[in-house]
Amino acid sequence: MTGALTLASPVISAWTAASEPDSSGVEAAFNQMVGALKSGNLDGFYGAMHPAFTMIDEDSPFRMNKAEFQDHIGFHVSGIWESFEWKPLTFKSREFGSSGTITGFATFRGKPRDAGFRIRHLMFAQTWARTSAEWELVLWHQSPVDGHIFGVSPT
Repeated sequence: MTGALTLASPVISAWTAASEPDSSGVEAAFNQMVGALKSGNLDGFYGAMHPAFTMIDEDSPFRMNKAEFQDHIGFHVSGIWESFEWKPLTFKSREFGSSGTITGFATFRGKPRDAGFRIRHLMFAQTWARTSAEWELVLWHQSPVDGHIFGVSPT
């Protein structure tokens, strides 16, 4: 496994080499949303999401709308987990007029009560829209990296 990570590192590091982000751009909105989640400000985290937001999450077989995703996160913060964190490792932002994308790699890690520590390495893609002069997250899809590696090509 170490060899695979070593081979991937030049690609990953290339994603982190970016110019200074625009303070009014999609990357700034993404960083603000990540900061809200990291600090436990769930109102700020959910506030970044458009009312018609859709989530495709790695631990649910169903698409979730904003209310369903809030309920899903509520399950995690209800005391079942001692702690958890979603941490973007590398990402690339792009803007296309009034829409933008954030794509990259992240790690979800946490400690459920009465169970061992958990960690998932993820690929993610987000679609953002500029509405009323602010960026709102409209679609977030994430899935485990190993799901993109194992069994992708016949041997």
